[in-house]
Amino acid sequence: MPNGLSNWGEKDVIDFLKDHGFVFCELRKGSHYAYINKTTMKIVELSIPKDSYVPRTLETMIRQSGIDKKEWRRWANS
Repeated sequence: MPNGLSNWGEKDVIDFLKDHGFVFCELRKGSHYAYINKTTMKIVELSIPKDSYVPRTLETMIRQSGIDKKEWRRWANS
């Protein structure tokens, strides 16, 4: 389970995105795939991490989602 913005795995990110209106969109090049929020038209591209996402990768997904970082932290701590 993530702690704040640390230790987010693939399942954690997908669960968060689904809780915030994102749905699976498409497979992308290599081991990447995308989730889209059809209301905001925001697309988040994910890769399959070996363990958990490094902070820089998670920051990119946070920016792509358009959801405030505070909400990501709040969800992780709930």
